[in-house]
Amino acid sequence: MQQLMSATRKMLLAAGLTLAIIAGLGIQSAHAQKLFFIFGHLAYENPGGSGMMQNYKYGIGGEAGAGIKLFHKTYATGTLGYSSFGQDKSASPRPGRMSYVPVRFGLRQNFLPLNLLFLHADVGSASVKNDLTSGARFTGSFGVGGKLGPIEAQIDYELLGKKDGDPSGSNGWVAFKAGWRFGL
Repeated sequence: MQQLMSATRKMLLAAGLTLAIIAGLGIQSAHAQKLFFIFGHLAYENPGGSGMMQNYKYGIGGEAGAGIKLFHKTYATGTLGYSSFGQDKSASPRPGRMSYVPVRFGLRQNFLPLNLLFLHADVGSASVKNDLTSGARFTGSFGVGGKLGPIEAQIDYELLGKKDGDPSGSNGWVAFKAGWRFGL
């Protein structure tokens, strides 16, 4: 009877050790593949062109998001952000400070060994508010970036949909973003 218990313990120990090795290899493989990442960026936005954005001199803000691997070097991403645009004092009528809160989903494609460069495109909805208008609008962005270890930087062109009563022209700006990215 004691030999049977000893054999059973050895089998359980061997099975547990085998499961631990398999789990360890699976976790190591998933870690090496970087199946998921999270990021956070600070941003400086430079409004351009005509339209509503001609009423603002600059914007500052930030964003946070995550990505999950779809295949090879392509990721599906989700981003939540906040920006505040300072008004141009010469603008008439004075629109006041504008707050912009986007929620976007998109794709990110990495390039080169170690995924040093990437392109991305996102679309979604944004809550926009100033002294003249407020509400939800279409928003989108596309850009290029690079990463070195956990630090990444990118240049985006962001756009905002128009509503009735907005000045004619485009509602877009160039955003310079830098921050951290952690792959899991």
